This record gives sequence, C-alpha cells and structure tokens, in this order.
Amino acid sequence: MDCIRSVIIIYLAVAGACAEQEANAGGGGGGGGGGGSASVSVATTSSGNYDNAVKVGIWNGQGQDFSYSAGIEDGSNSTFGTASSPTRTTQSFDIAASDYISAYNNNAGSGSQVIIGGYIRSNNYTSSNKHGWFVGSTALVSSTMSNGGSSVAVFETKTGAQSNQDNTSMPTGSTLPKGIYSSLSTFSGTGYYKVVIIHGSGRGAATLPAAGDNFTIRLSVEDQDASTTYTAIHDVTINFT
Repeated sequence: MDCIRSVIIIYLAVAGACAEQEANAGGGGGGGGGGGSASVSVATTSSGNYDNAVKVGIWNGQGQDFSYSAGIEDGSNSTFGTASSPTRTTQSFDIAASDYISAYNNNAGSGSQVIIGGYIRSNNYTSSNKHGWFVGSTALVSSTMSNGGSSVAVFETKTGAQSNQDNTSMPTGSTLPKGIYSSLSTFSGTGYYKVVIIHGSGRGAATLPAAGDNFTIRLSVEDQDASTTYTAIHDVTINFT
C-alpha cells in the first residue's frame, strides 16, 4: 500500500507541475500580444483610462473657467459606444442646465465655447510623429436647442495645437493652449473649427440651454507610421439635464 500511495503522490505532483507550466505559457502569450491590428485612437490620457474618449469642458470667458459645465468631463461620467456610417466611437455625458444658468448669472456673457482635450494613441505600430486633430466645418453633427434664443454654431480658429499628440492640458485663466485650441479667438481660412454656444439676447434662463437640449460634435485624429496613415473618428454628445 505504501508503494502504491507513493506512486500516486508522484503522479499528482508531476501532473500539477505540467498543468501549471501550460497555464503560465498561455497567460504569457495573451499578455505579450497586446497585439491586434494597427490603429490610432483618441484618449483622455497617454495610457489607462479612458481610451476612445476626450476631455470636454464648456468655457466661460467672463469667469475664465469651466463653470458652464461645472468643471471638465474626463471620461469618468461618460457613456461610450460605437456607430457606423462612418465607423466611429461615441461618447455622451450630461451637464446640468442649472449649473450653466448659475454660471451665467455669476458672469454673464454672450456665449460659451466647447473645449476639447485629449491624447492621440498609436496602437500596435511605431509612430512617425505626424499627429493631427481635425475639427471641420461639419463638426456640429446635430443640435436640438429648445430655447429659441440660444443656438450652437462653429467658427474657424487658429491651428497652433493641431499637430500636438498631447493636448490634455485644459487650464483655467488666460493660459494657452486649452486642449486642442491654441487660441479662443476666431481666425479665418484655417479649416480648423471650434464649437460655440450662442446665448440669445436679453437676460435670464430663456436665452440659455435648457434641460432636454443636446448637441453632437464630430472630430477625428490621425497619425502615421512609415507608409500608412491611421485615422479615428469620434463623436461627443452633450446632454443638458
């Protein structure tokens, strides 16, 4: 019996060691892959959270801050998805209309600007450092504004930050750039656009975005390796609640 028991123990030990080796080999293969097709994506940071996402804040030029959106959305409160025609990633989040109205009452202005920030990630290829952000004349994909006095529009601006891989900085005050924008002024002939919320004439909530309003912005990013240009399209929807 002792001999049989010894043989069983040896067999189990050898089988267990082999199983462990197989498991480790499989895990190493999966982890080392990180592989997949080469692609580019927009993200809120250079690594980690959040990929296929941008940072967004609504700029209050009077207060020199992001009080219209009660701060900067960094992806943590967003809902993400994908869509087709064209193939793109999507991101949506909510802004309380009451926060917007409060900021307006504290520092009334004729409008606000949507500031976008982010990082262009090169996935599974060696970048040739030809990064580009593109916000075109059709960047405003849709807009539903219930108050007749307020609207959303696009205006050309400067391109100074357009080729930066890292546009994650969105400082308050007068410091520039802010995200993907090197200027908050309009500037004709660049083909590079910003999205602006225009307030109606007069004062009060009737001239501002209201609960139930929303709009969607489309942007794209690109980068290159030695011979291929990779592009990603991303839609951002802002819902006022």
